[in-house]
Amino acid sequence: MSGNIHGISWFPNFPDKFVSWGQEINLYEVRNKEESTQKSRLPYIPVKFLSNETRYQYARCVATSYHSDQPIIAVGLADGKIGICNFRDTYDSSWEYTPRQQRMCTCLAWNELDANILAIGHDRHRSDSCITIWDIERGVPKETANFFGLAESANSLCWDHNHRMLIAGMSQKLIKLFDLRQSNTTCQSIQTKTVQGLSVAPNGNYLCSYVDSVIMLWDLRAIERPLRQIQSSRNHMQISWCPTRTSLLSSLQRDSPYITLYDIRSVDNESCREVYHVKRQISPLPAKYQHSGKFAAVNWLSWHPRDFERALLLADALNILEFRLPASLHTAFSNRSKLPLLMQRPLYTPAAVGSSTNNQEPTQATSSCSTNSASSTLNEYNAGSSLSFDFLDRELFEEDLLEETRQRAMQDYGIKPDNTRLAELHLSPYLRNVWATLNNMHSEERLTGLKATLGINLGHTSEALMASSRIESQLLQWPDGINNSNKLVSYRSEQRDKALQLCGWSFEQELDRFIDELYANKEFSRAAMICVFHLKVLAACNILSRAADKQRDPSMYRITAIALSSFNADRCSSTWRNQRSSASMQIQDPHLRAIFSFLTLEGDNFDAVLREEGISLADRVAFACKYLSETKLTEYIKQRIQRCIECGDLNGLLLTGESMDGINILQAYMDASFDVQTVALVAINYFRNEHFADNRIQYWVASYLDYLNSWGLWEKRAELDIKIENIRSSTRTARTVYLSCNFCGKSVSNALLDEPRPRSTSTSTNRLSSCPSCRKPLPRCSLCLMHMGTMINTSASEKTSTELQGGWQMKPFSKWFSWCQTCRHGGHTEHIVQWFKQNSECPVSSCNCRCFDMDGTKPHALREIS
Repeated sequence: MSGNIHGISWFPNFPDKFVSWGQEINLYEVRNKEESTQKSRLPYIPVKFLSNETRYQYARCVATSYHSDQPIIAVGLADGKIGICNFRDTYDSSWEYTPRQQRMCTCLAWNELDANILAIGHDRHRSDSCITIWDIERGVPKETANFFGLAESANSLCWDHNHRMLIAGMSQKLIKLFDLRQSNTTCQSIQTKTVQGLSVAPNGNYLCSYVDSVIMLWDLRAIERPLRQIQSSRNHMQISWCPTRTSLLSSLQRDSPYITLYDIRSVDNESCREVYHVKRQISPLPAKYQHSGKFAAVNWLSWHPRDFERALLLADALNILEFRLPASLHTAFSNRSKLPLLMQRPLYTPAAVGSSTNNQEPTQATSSCSTNSASSTLNEYNAGSSLSFDFLDRELFEEDLLEETRQRAMQDYGIKPDNTRLAELHLSPYLRNVWATLNNMHSEERLTGLKATLGINLGHTSEALMASSRIESQLLQWPDGINNSNKLVSYRSEQRDKALQLCGWSFEQELDRFIDELYANKEFSRAAMICVFHLKVLAACNILSRAADKQRDPSMYRITAIALSSFNADRCSSTWRNQRSSASMQIQDPHLRAIFSFLTLEGDNFDAVLREEGISLADRVAFACKYLSETKLTEYIKQRIQRCIECGDLNGLLLTGESMDGINILQAYMDASFDVQTVALVAINYFRNEHFADNRIQYWVASYLDYLNSWGLWEKRAELDIKIENIRSSTRTARTVYLSCNFCGKSVSNALLDEPRPRSTSTSTNRLSSCPSCRKPLPRCSLCLMHMGTMINTSASEKTSTELQGGWQMKPFSKWFSWCQTCRHGGHTEHIVQWFKQNSECPVSSCNCRCFDMDGTKPHALREIS
């Protein structure tokens, strides 16, 4: 493959074949990764190159036919010539058509009901028709009945699914419907500028078209007026219907890496003309490429004709990728739950996906939304379907997620994410552990992950120099009574010690206290595992023995304690190793499995412990920080980060911290769980500066705030707005509000913020009691009668806070202006606060304004200002 690619398309009746065109026209067959034995022709998708077409280069447009015996395409060239290609060596001159007047071919459309019928669209010519109907079995069209649109131009073409009716966008101002069912063709015209990208929905009812940034939706049963108009912020480049859904419309916009989806829904049923759309925008590119700059834009999209919500993408006119939509959920009201979630039903049943077996005909669903229970829907999808929903928890469909989200919001979930507050909420152990980890990591207003703490991939920056320190290695000695010739080397450094703290482990000198805490929390097996990792085997035996006395079924703890007490590596390591491998499935507790894996390891191969998924990620990473060398530790951290991004595991934030990898983990978790509340609150609490400005975070936060608005939780929304504003204000540098002089209108704030230079008392006093521009005096304080901003009784020999006449204290806060919004009287803030502790009226004798009552604050509620 060479040169740019202009487009790609699946073959409707060959679900594993697709064609690409541009400088070359190539035919590919998609293979499974397991079946592919040779290197793929394309870098991002496993394919087998089948053939190419060399007769037609620089194709202007290509259309794949509905023939079932062989893959056939129609090719339109810039000179107007049309060629039919079946990717065979034989050449048939009857499969070429050249118009009478040479001009560019603009569009092609095969008829679905009759696979031999091809509609051809050309540019305008004053003495020739722009639309030609060609039956490729009967040869080149010559009859007058096959030509339409004299002296007009064809912008786009499509066929009605149910009837032999051609729909054409013409001359940038008309949509025409040509009914070809009878010999005398009838034509119906609708005046509109949206003539590009004509396409009929799979249900046969809706027609879509676009121009620039406007998409128009039509109802073919009553096409006189449009059904709905959809406005976008960018110009559209391609729109198409998903063939496996009844009414899912996709759009690609210019210079955008996103796919915009419009789910067209009827208010009542499909026969109702009242429709609305649900819009969502997704990034189809793999998470590791989204912010790498590797792919800048998506240029073409081709939906698979049968496989549920699967598509091919063309990125940057060079790379072809495969994409499948995340599982889509519908919402609907019911009597039992306020807003249950329903899985979207595919248009074709799983039996129809791929090749048909046992002569079964594909059946079409009667509606776009299943009315059965969620569990039966999942079972129906999993049975024989190539699309797996195993990553979705079944409880997701049995519980009302929206109601659960609302209940959490009412309980201040995520607003004050301290461990004491989280313990009061009804959270899953997974989420409670994630929040506890984030709280432990958060320090100095930053969420620093282990990757930055250990200095991984920091290069030669200042952060790398700070993270680099001498790494000490120590040969560990096994305790007395255990003969083990396997030498264990542990590694220590200042950064590794900090990493152990972030993972929740304690230093060696505090290990006993840490183990006692785990035992008190009834984490018996975890406490024993950490003891064994520190070569305290006898301590682990004692823990398991005491735990066995407290358990109803103590057999596993008791047997493990007996096995550890008699362990001798040199004498029985091979026997233990054989027994451990066969008994791993029977040992249910992952911590106990890790104990035996550690005691029977060979050399410095710790994979059995590091790959034990039942152990928390924090414990595995802490183990790696203790026993892995610098190179192996770096490799392990990178592998775990990539794994967390693929699985959407929020525990991976322990490794990434506040970074782009952390945002990718949040995105993957959002895709798998639909929990926009958690990802938005994590971002608000722990992500700052440029990371918080990421478009994905802004979208999550806006969505969650919209939820709060819809529930009427205004106070919760306001609290989050304050936190968000604090994040944004930390990046602001320029001040837009300042104090101005009443006489000249210029700012006096800058002069008041600077401390007076101790040249002479008169100079400093004059500078602070008058406007720095016009030298007019500033207002006087109503209580001390000094000009605002005057520094009184300040000298190098006095303290910062001094006792003044009348008991007033001089503090930095006294520089501030404060005044009543009603009577406009005021003074130094400190003086005003102390006055209103004992009085409620204005301190000016001639004013009866009750200034203090305006704020609604009681005198006893005033706090001492320092």
